[in-house]
Amino acid sequence: MDTTIEQLPIPATPDAAGGIDFARSAAVSNEVERALWGHDDFRLEVAERLTMMQPMPDRERVLGVARVGGEIVANARLGFPQRDNLRTAYLQIEVLPAHRRRGTATALLAFAQRQAAARGRTVLMSWSDAPTDGAGGPVLVPPTGAGGFPADDASSVLALRSGFELVQVDRQSVLDLAGLRPADGIAGGLEVQESEAAGMGSGHYGLVGWTDRCPDGLVADYALLRQRMSTDPPLGGFAQEEESWDAGRIRREEATALEGGATTLVCAVQHRSSGQLVGHTILERFGSRPAVVYQEDTLVLEEHRGHRLGMWLKAANLRRALGEWPDARRVYTWNAEENSFMLAVNVALGFRPVGRTAGWQKVLP
Repeated sequence: MDTTIEQLPIPATPDAAGGIDFARSAAVSNEVERALWGHDDFRLEVAERLTMMQPMPDRERVLGVARVGGEIVANARLGFPQRDNLRTAYLQIEVLPAHRRRGTATALLAFAQRQAAARGRTVLMSWSDAPTDGAGGPVLVPPTGAGGFPADDASSVLALRSGFELVQVDRQSVLDLAGLRPADGIAGGLEVQESEAAGMGSGHYGLVGWTDRCPDGLVADYALLRQRMSTDPPLGGFAQEEESWDAGRIRREEATALEGGATTLVCAVQHRSSGQLVGHTILERFGSRPAVVYQEDTLVLEEHRGHRLGMWLKAANLRRALGEWPDARRVYTWNAEENSFMLAVNVALGFRPVGRTAGWQKVLP
C-alpha cells in the first residue's frame, strides 16, 4: 500500500475534532517506546501528550504522521522555539517496527525539513535511543570522544544517510528506589551522601525546596537558573543558543506540568550572604505512572562549583521523593557522557546505565 504524509491539527481536547487521530498518533509513540525498552515507563497518556502539544508563546508544535491504508503508522513531532534559538527546529521521528525500512522515516524527514524551511529554520536537532544491552557491533563516536552509539541502529543509518552528524551521546541511567527506603535498612547510604555534601557546602549555602510552584520571591533567580541550564552543561556539537526565561515562562511551564498530570519536586541551593539561588534540581512524576520518576534539570552555577552542591541537591531531593512519593520505585536520568562530574554523582547515588541517546544535528541549506 502507498504511504501518505500529512500534518495533523492539534485538538484543544481529546474530544474535539481530530482527537481520534491524535490518540492514534499517541498510541504509535507508546508502541515504539515499548518495542524499544520492553516496558511502559516512558508511556504518555493522550491527555498528557495533548497538553504538551498545545501552542504556547515559547514554542510552536507541529505533528506530522504517515498513513498506510488509512492507519497511522509513524509520527514526526516538531518543536519550533519562539523566543530564542530562532534558527532551530527540534525533531522526533517514530515508526512502528513493522513499517520500518520502507522509506517512511525518510518521507517524514522530508516533511519536517519543509516545515523547518517554511519557518526560516536552518538547524535540525533530533535524538534517538538504544538500550545498553544490545548486540555488539560498530560504534559511532561523537567529536567529543565521549560515549558511543550503535552504527547499525536504524536511526543511525537514516541520520547519516540524510546528512545528520552525531554531535553528542547521553547516558540513560536508572536508580532503584527500593534500596534507599528506610524499610530496607539501607537508607543510611543516601543520608551519608547528603550529610557529607552538606558538611562541605552548608557553611556558605542552604537548601530551599518547593512542590509544583516556585515561591514568588525566588522566581527571578529560578528563571536565571533555567536559562543557564540551556548553555552551562556540556552541549557537545549542538548549535544551542541561550534560551530566554523569565517569571512568565516559569509560570507557564508550571501550569502546563500540572495540567498534564505531573507533580514536580524542586530543590534549590541558596547562597547565604547574597540570598541568590545558585543551583537547582528537579524531579517529576505523572499521576498515571506513580512508580516512575524522571530526574530533570540539575545545575550549579559555575562560579559556585567545587562545594559538592550537586550531590547535596540531588541527595536531598531524592530523600524528599522517598517521603512524598512512597509508591515511587525508580528514577530515570540522562547525562552527556562528557559530563563526568554529574555522572560521578549519579553513580555514587546508585544509578546504573541502561541506555544511550544519540544527539543528531543537520544544518539545512
